[in-house]
Amino acid sequence: MFSRRRFLSLPMVVGAALIGVVSGKAIFGPPLDEYWKKKLQDDETTRESNTRSG
Repeated sequence: MFSRRRFLSLPMVVGAALIGVVSGKAIFGPPLDEYWKKKLQDDETTRESNTRSG
């Protein structure tokens, strides 16, 4: 059905990678930011409780 006679051009590959990175950041960026904020906050409270008890 579809046949390729030559490889993809470099600008097309770079453009596809750029689109993938931008869309990935748009989709997964806010949930990941929220996750890391929560994780850092939990780590900080764990350290504080360890220094108080230790």
